[in-house]
Amino acid sequence: MRELLEQTLPFWEELTKSEQDALVERVTESSVKKGTMLHYGGKECAGVQIIKEGQARVFVTSPGGGEITLFRLLDGDVSILSAACMMKGLDIELDMELEEDSVICTIPKCLYKEISDQNAKVKDYTLEMISEKFSDIMWLFNQYVFSNVASRLADAILEHRALAGSDTLAITHDALARDLGTAREVVTRLLKQFQTDGLVKLTRGHIEVLDAAKLGKV
Repeated sequence: MRELLEQTLPFWEELTKSEQDALVERVTESSVKKGTMLHYGGKECAGVQIIKEGQARVFVTSPGGGEITLFRLLDGDVSILSAACMMKGLDIELDMELEEDSVICTIPKCLYKEISDQNAKVKDYTLEMISEKFSDIMWLFNQYVFSNVASRLADAILEHRALAGSDTLAITHDALARDLGTAREVVTRLLKQFQTDGLVKLTRGHIEVLDAAKLGKV
């Protein structure tokens, strides 16, 4: 656990020995199955979470049940927004879906807040991370409002290609629709157009990227 915290927390060397020992002793580790849904929001929050192994999709859900993917967390990523309830005046509702069997390490919110209140380096890191995530989210919503759906779909396919490390993606039209916050029928129509244009090849349950360069210019 100490090694993981050293690798993932930039402020580790700025902590006192007692703070380091407290983190090592009180961080909990849990195995979470693929497909598990976690919710963060309101007055309750889990604490700061670290994805030790696996992959997670963080998203928001509309009152009508639609979803928009905000970002993904991979091995070694820190989820600071899972502890957003520590910040006064910050009230957000987020959901997280585990896209792979994962191992999540959680720093209890009370311990993290106590260390943050006493250590300026930790407080600076927390504010910087929250600011960075909200900047990313604002950029995404600008894309959602001002970009066309075809361009956002192309970007989503390229993101999944990078995550998979392969041109052949085992991904459904439904999953892409959830990423974009649009209807499955829209995604299906656009993918067929992408195939006609020679950008992708569609088979049952799979999408093969044929021309990533042109796809990035959609």
